[in-house]
Amino acid sequence: MISLPNPTSKMSFTTALIASGYVFDDENYDGCYVKQDAEGFIHCYQENVDDETDTLWNYVKMTDDFDVLTEVTFDPNVDTIIAGV
Repeated sequence: MISLPNPTSKMSFTTALIASGYVFDDENYDGCYVKQDAEGFIHCYQENVDDETDTLWNYVKMTDDFDVLTEVTFDPNVDTIIAGV
């Protein structure tokens, strides 16, 4: 997973994703910030649409065949993993 910005920093989570090489892809990945690593794994971050507080994000690590290896929901403001598989 990406290193989260310092809470005292002015950088937003989406700005940190973009600065880390993630690209917003609404067409192929349903509105996720996506990056493929050197080993071929795809990393996706997406705002959690079911979150009423508007602070939770989903992270998924998967193969290029879309087999999910890791999936977590977290709040980047507190760096706490809420749920995971």
